[in-house]
Amino acid sequence: MIDITNGSCSFGTAGDGGKTFDVLFCGDVCPNGRAEPKILAGESAAMLAGAAAELSANDLSLVNVEVALTRAETPIAKSGPNLKADPRCVAFFEAGGWDVACCANNHIGDYGPTEVGTTLDLLRARGLHTVGAGADLAAARQPLFIERGGLTVAILAFAENEFGGAQRGVAGANPLQPLRNIGEIRAAAARADLVLVLVHGGNEYLPVPSPRMVETYRAFADAGATAVVANHTHCPQGIELWHGVPIVYSLGNFLFDTRRAYGGYLWWYGSMIRIGFAGGRAARLTVIPHHCAPCGEAVTLLRGAERQRFLAYLQRLCAIVPDEDEVARIFDAWCARWIRSGGLAGLAQPFYPLDWSDPAAVENLMRMRNLHTCEAHAELLTRALRIAEERREEEAAAYLPKLEALLNPEEPCP
Repeated sequence: MIDITNGSCSFGTAGDGGKTFDVLFCGDVCPNGRAEPKILAGESAAMLAGAAAELSANDLSLVNVEVALTRAETPIAKSGPNLKADPRCVAFFEAGGWDVACCANNHIGDYGPTEVGTTLDLLRARGLHTVGAGADLAAARQPLFIERGGLTVAILAFAENEFGGAQRGVAGANPLQPLRNIGEIRAAAARADLVLVLVHGGNEYLPVPSPRMVETYRAFADAGATAVVANHTHCPQGIELWHGVPIVYSLGNFLFDTRRAYGGYLWWYGSMIRIGFAGGRAARLTVIPHHCAPCGEAVTLLRGAERQRFLAYLQRLCAIVPDEDEVARIFDAWCARWIRSGGLAGLAQPFYPLDWSDPAAVENLMRMRNLHTCEAHAELLTRALRIAEERREEEAAAYLPKLEALLNPEEPCP
């Protein structure tokens, strides 16, 4: 089990004089809501001042752009929110000094294929490389190769199949297709010194990866990834070292305002992860905890006792991941929680034939579509149905106290 109670760990041999090639991974950024007017007022650098030293101390840095940068009024039909920010909010990504913008996620296509292209163009015009989305399926699937520090670095980014995915002739995000993705990782490994795999997926607000995510990310590591780093859950998840490959199951949010506490206070907390590579392998990992509470207007590093509480909580999650039985029990409890919240009952709502002029009817259809086509939601539905069939709801619910303790830990910040 990986030990990050002190914020960092070493598990390899560094280069000459301890030199490593350092890559910084940052979580989800959606620069709208209460953050947007500050960005438009030219305050991006001030919003990032608390994290500036960490953002600049790297050989390569990456961030997830979880928004369409557009003024268009063309929201696609979907379940869940359509996210956009003023195109001038690209200044925030420039101020962060990131090298790579990952655009494989379930919001890049929220305002249609044309606005995917607009967003990519804006990011590239500000000097960022983009990966994980493109003008069509073939373009979205292309890995990004960067020459840096005498190394060839390959970056691949995949998103679960919710909404806004690329198709033949349609711009969007690169879809998660594990069997194909494994081949793409192997091909990239034959051309690069380092292979960084980014995934946008998993069950939102669940602080422990599901059995499917553990299996998928480990398979990516075995296929040739030098590191696997994920986003999307809007809360931190565990970290493990799998056959010498660090797997970060979720970074949590970096800066993301919401007026609804979707995931409780954990919504506001996350961590940057710096991985130092040497000799083609990970040698060191550093956790840099931060928060953007209470309203997503600035990123602040956790210090002192608050930092230690966060690291202790993250270590609890790390201890769970290697135990496949414990991961399964917690996921069963998550499914039981969903059943009891009316998840299965909600499936009985009529949604077809559809009256497209009725927003509620469209929402029902899109919810049903998302439950079946997004891998994380389909996994939840499949496991919940099996639990119901086997009459195991009470057995699964017996683990709810442990799940709730992970969902509601002692707050790392006052």
